[in-house]
Amino acid sequence: MNEVLKHRIVGAMVVTALAAIFIPMLFDEPISEANTPTNTEIILPIKPSTQLPALIKSIPKSNTDVISTEKLAQVNLQKTASIAPSQDKDLKSWVIQVGSFSSEKNANEFKDRLRKQKFSSYVAAIKSKKGTLYRLFVGPELSHDIALKTQQRLEETFNAKTILVSE
Repeated sequence: MNEVLKHRIVGAMVVTALAAIFIPMLFDEPISEANTPTNTEIILPIKPSTQLPALIKSIPKSNTDVISTEKLAQVNLQKTASIAPSQDKDLKSWVIQVGSFSSEKNANEFKDRLRKQKFSSYVAAIKSKKGTLYRLFVGPELSHDIALKTQQRLEETFNAKTILVSE
């Protein structure tokens, strides 16, 4: 290519770049300092608490005050709520069985692939007549709808037939 043509092309590119930078500056309005806010601090009024003096008096002044004060807990046993977990018979969790493997190594490799795709998965060993089987599960989920969506996503992602199981 001719040297003169190269210089003209480079010169045209430089002029175009400079025009793209400086021409918009000519048509923009200047920024005035009068339009910019000078104070952005918000001051909220603080209302004094009427209980503050009583709270200050209740603070122990020394270590002996802390040790010597006895406060007995008063518990109304008739109004105390039950701490035992509810015996809700409809409470179920759902897991998706992705597959059964005769090799623990294969089950763990597939489990690792699932975890890379952000599925919570685990392997459970089951003894059968043919030996030990390693079942691969995803879950558990408390919601049946979420479990169904997860099952659908698994089947689409890994092209595998899965089973939804309630526990």
